[in-house]
Amino acid sequence: MAENWPIYFRDTLKVGNLESEVGIATLWTPRQLFADTLDPNDYCLIGQLYSKEGLNYIIRNILANPRIRYLIICGADLSGSGTSAVSFFEQGITDGFQVVGVENAPIHREISPEAIAAFRANVKIEKLIGEVRPNVIREKIRAWQATGQGFFREPEIFPEPKVTATEDQLPTDPVFKVVRAKAADAWLELLKLILRFGEIRESFHGAKLKEVFNLAAVVTDEDPQKFHLPDWLPITAHDVKNYLPSIMTPERGIEDYTYGERLWNFNGLNQVDTVMVDFLRRYPADRAAMAVLFDPMRDHKARSAPCLNIVQATGMGDRIDFTVYVRSHSIFSGWLLNVFGLRTLQAYVAEKLEKKVGLLTVFSNCAHIYENEWPQAQELAKKFADKLDCTPDPRGYVVVTADEEKKLIRATHFSPVGQILKVYEEDGTRPKAYMHLYNQLVKDNVISQIPHALDIGVQIGGAEAAIKNGLVFVQDEGARRRAEGGQ
Repeated sequence: MAENWPIYFRDTLKVGNLESEVGIATLWTPRQLFADTLDPNDYCLIGQLYSKEGLNYIIRNILANPRIRYLIICGADLSGSGTSAVSFFEQGITDGFQVVGVENAPIHREISPEAIAAFRANVKIEKLIGEVRPNVIREKIRAWQATGQGFFREPEIFPEPKVTATEDQLPTDPVFKVVRAKAADAWLELLKLILRFGEIRESFHGAKLKEVFNLAAVVTDEDPQKFHLPDWLPITAHDVKNYLPSIMTPERGIEDYTYGERLWNFNGLNQVDTVMVDFLRRYPADRAAMAVLFDPMRDHKARSAPCLNIVQATGMGDRIDFTVYVRSHSIFSGWLLNVFGLRTLQAYVAEKLEKKVGLLTVFSNCAHIYENEWPQAQELAKKFADKLDCTPDPRGYVVVTADEEKKLIRATHFSPVGQILKVYEEDGTRPKAYMHLYNQLVKDNVISQIPHALDIGVQIGGAEAAIKNGLVFVQDEGARRRAEGGQ
């Protein structure tokens, strides 16, 4: 047996009798449920199997201690990890080192095919997925007839898995969201997202691009009278001035169409003044103030159908919000001008209705950057995007405190304007109290921003540490010893 066994996840596994042939994978059910009731002499190892990827480390650990010949798979299967493990034993792997019949279940190529074959031939599984009763597991262990044959092959440790993805080609997401006060800052974040998560694809015209889908960008505070145009932007105030007529007038010149023509004179209909302004003047709370720019009678056959398809104006109390749908969006070269034009249109509608200019949300269904734009986009994102300040969480903020007398961790959720929305409490002496409290916040969708979530997680952990160690907790300062004099 390899030294320092188990090799992987030693701190999260429960080791029993190293001479035992029995291993137990409890999937998502806490391993402690079984460890507290089973005789440690009856098993070698108990651990959880949260993900399909985790099967690789079961294989690696057992091949480093090939005395284990009986693996019980039990507990709640919340991620398909148990089903994937069973399929591995029953059907094996493909030539591409994927578990047969299971999506996204790779086996490390560093583990030799011979070792995998020996593993499957010598390790018997007990399929008890969904079973959480320790007494049932105990009976299965006692029914196992130990072979007493020792290792089924020589112990072996295999090379670590190689990094097969690059930092600029990460797995994509079904939906991306960016919220920024200024369009320029939002644009930088969009560049960074697409460069890192975009799939390399080929356009209709044969050009290579990086693309993500369902990209939502929210601009909260762009002044339509004075656009924020830092000197590093690839467009100037002159470019914006030249672009605005294509949005704000019905003139199309020699073009097949312009967005302005479709907005202000779509088959004779002025959608801005009639469909948006007049409609919201009569029905301020209605949701039908929409301008549609896609003509299904002709555009579905056209090679140059409009990319901007829908503009919806919504009355939100004293402000007018805009929500826009773009079917295909060139983010590097087109997004900024589109947003400045739409913000100008939004200001026009708001002024006519004597309202404030509110949020501008742009949904880009297919958001892409062309290959020839990658170098400049990468340079700008690297130079400026990491310097951006995080925006406040629109769902409010959370204040974390530690009640030393009652031994409680308290998280108070405030609205963005300081109203108390809800108070969450957790017994700070409870094992993993931070996780129980954090789960309450997650369940109620209190936090929407990743940086906010990470910060609150740190604060809750600090509060728990303070209570359990008799320390004083102060948010953003952590747990510390009480000063002399009781202060």
